[in-house]
Amino acid sequence: MSQEINAEFIQARVNLVQIIATHVTLSKSRFVLKGSCPFHPDDMNSFMVSPAKNIFKCFGCGQEGGPIEFIMAIENKNHEEVVKILGALI
Repeated sequence: MSQEINAEFIQARVNLVQIIATHVTLSKSRFVLKGSCPFHPDDMNSFMVSPAKNIFKCFGCGQEGGPIEFIMAIENKNHEEVVKILGALI
């Protein structure tokens, strides 16, 4: 398997909500969860997480992605490092 296939496999199987909930307090809002963005000062709860799609987006700073991108941004790691870390959890 190539690294990209592994990354896609990981993105589909790692629960993004569980990862984000260790860094952000999330509250329900119809179809998404919302909270204060961990990537910039945020008073407006502009950080949205879609459990159904396993993605996040901040409508304040524009940061977005899935589990890999969140961990890359929050822990300042590169793609390869995060794929290895998450791959070990699956």
